[in-house]
Amino acid sequence: MPTKERATAQKTKHDGVPRKRGRPPRVESPINGEANLSRATILSRAIALARKTPLDQISMVQLAKDFGVAPGLIHYYLGGRDKLISGVLNNYYRERLSRMPKFTGNWRKDVEKIARISLEVAVENPGVSTYVASHNRFRLFQDVEEGETDFGAAFFNHTTSAIMQGGFTAEQVALAYHLLAQFLVASSRAEAAGQLPIYHREFIRNRLNAMPAEQYQGAHYVSDAFSGLSTEVAFEAGLNILLNGIELWRAPTDGPAKKRVR
Repeated sequence: MPTKERATAQKTKHDGVPRKRGRPPRVESPINGEANLSRATILSRAIALARKTPLDQISMVQLAKDFGVAPGLIHYYLGGRDKLISGVLNNYYRERLSRMPKFTGNWRKDVEKIARISLEVAVENPGVSTYVASHNRFRLFQDVEEGETDFGAAFFNHTTSAIMQGGFTAEQVALAYHLLAQFLVASSRAEAAGQLPIYHREFIRNRLNAMPAEQYQGAHYVSDAFSGLSTEVAFEAGLNILLNGIELWRAPTDGPAKKRVR
């Protein structure tokens, strides 16, 4: 077979048509002759890693080693580190939304459900929840490809829509969302980082009990109760206090001292 014809046959061996010079299409580059390397494949690996590894510690170099390719190829398919981070976070918000039931019409019950599911997903993904707790970038909006859903924005819309059912003003809904988001971030971080007192119960009790009782009356008084605080107890109590306060915004005003929050 002539050299030119042999080259053409080799190019058409796998896909039936001659390939053009240059980089391969993003959906066809093989990884060690096995699965195809693509943006979705890379993000899937990063998502799996982020369930345990802090997101800001997952590098393009690490992903390249996992796939057995050059780091430049990971950059080529993803478009940069921001795309990697946002892609993982977009999936994180997608997971939250996928577990949300339909609204009941009761704003408080629906918001409670949103909060509990959000904590559940955060606990399952400590590598992501710790990133969200310490970084502002992509906490709300995601850098998605054309035609993809921005699940960060979708989650924002879902939560604000749930609060809206209570008949609150736009200002109240905005503030309620912000306070709830801050509460969820703090709760998620405390659990992911093992910062709850119950995880250090004996250490806390021993230190408090070693202090002079007459000088540290308050510390001695709460020693057992404080050292036994868990996520379940702290989260449910905090959520209840927060929603009780928000619910008061709808209460009738009886004078200047009880004006609605605006």
